[in-house]
Amino acid sequence: MADIYKASEDLVKRVKAIIKAHHPELFLIQDEIAVLIRDKAGKRGGRVVYGKSMKAPKILEVLGDIDYKFILELAGDEWQNLNSPQQTALLDHHLCALRAEEDENTGEVRYFVAPPDIGYYYDELGRHGNWRPELD
Repeated sequence: MADIYKASEDLVKRVKAIIKAHHPELFLIQDEIAVLIRDKAGKRGGRVVYGKSMKAPKILEVLGDIDYKFILELAGDEWQNLNSPQQTALLDHHLCALRAEEDENTGEVRYFVAPPDIGYYYDELGRHGNWRPELD
């Protein structure tokens, strides 16, 4: 069995439904977002990595028929343990990271993966809660 493979058409349709409902800025490039499944989740800092959002490498333009802008990679073993709302939240989380911004002067579109808007450590959150004034 392959270590990494293309997601099912049903999963790709689910991603497109989330784009349609919540990410209109990605609508025009929804077919340029590859959705992949990795058999086994990795770990970072001892915690499971449920998925990754990444900008597609330029070499894919040469190798494939589609000019992919982004790749969503999901951990298949963990995906199957999530309930449907958790799966939707995971997909939405990764779609939130994908950005396409047009330069007003040149019309060129820049594609990038943005970091999360907020970041806490569990210990910090447990001790202090949502302490950041800009998030109130």
